Amino acid sequence: MSMEQRINTLEGVSQLIVAALRAFDESMRRYEAADARRDEAVRELSAALQRQDEAVKALQAFVPITQADIVRLDNRIDAIEGA
Repeated sequence: MSMEQRINTLEGVSQLIVAALRAFDESMRRYEAADARRDEAVRELSAALQRQDEAVKALQAFVPITQADIVRLDNRIDAIEGA
């Protein structure tokens, strides 16, 4: 192989390496952007789950009140039907 062919081959290999490094860099940037979007989605999901948990706790607080109201209504119905 002549010196010129070697130089051309080395230049071609160098160009391929540079292209591969640029593609790798772009892939890493896309990965980092996707990772940031995933992190944001996880934060939003966590906040939504926290709000849901708070809503469930608030609803659970009404269960005894509702049960008491049902018992009172049932007693009133019994009293009316018994009268």
